[in-house]
Amino acid sequence: MPRSTTARRSCRVALAGIGAALLLSGCGFAVQTLQPYTPAQGVNVDAGDVLVRNLLIVADGEGGGIISGSLLSSVDNRVTDINVTPVLMDDTDGTPLEVYGADDVELPANRLVALSTEGEQVQVSGEDLSPGLTARFVLTFESGAEAAVTAPVMAFDQAMYAPLSPTAPPTTATQTPIASPAAPTTAAVPATTPTTTP
Repeated sequence: MPRSTTARRSCRVALAGIGAALLLSGCGFAVQTLQPYTPAQGVNVDAGDVLVRNLLIVADGEGGGIISGSLLSSVDNRVTDINVTPVLMDDTDGTPLEVYGADDVELPANRLVALSTEGEQVQVSGEDLSPGLTARFVLTFESGAEAAVTAPVMAFDQAMYAPLSPTAPPTTATQTPIASPAAPTTAAVPATTPTTTP
């Protein structure tokens, strides 16, 4: 048999073997599509009876932002606390963020709840919050589950996040000062000029 024909046949056999190996590896139980998948933006974490999906912060570049992501609980549940700490450029922790609305998030059993669209938005604010950084999350749930994960901080000016449109975060009510009533004044009486009787 000519050497060229033998070389081509060997090449085909080798390629077929590689294809079979790839096919068999894709049929295994550990195939990646069966594992929790973390997309390029948000992060995923499983915490007991709660699945956290696509978690991230969308920030306005001025110290404010909202938490975006979805929660799925296998039992009736609710969020009891969310702690968020920004991670600075030197990988040190910044000042913990103020979180508003975390205790308003109810999690009915087996219902996917989007944090940024249902009920009150879960908003955050802090001097160290900035797009391009990451933030450390600790989410605590009524069932006792707890999720700890580091998630990215994205910018509102990206087209996919522009529709979120955060509302103003709640602030402590302040009383508007009421002006003191003006002191009563006495009506001016026109002066009379005395007249001399001739």
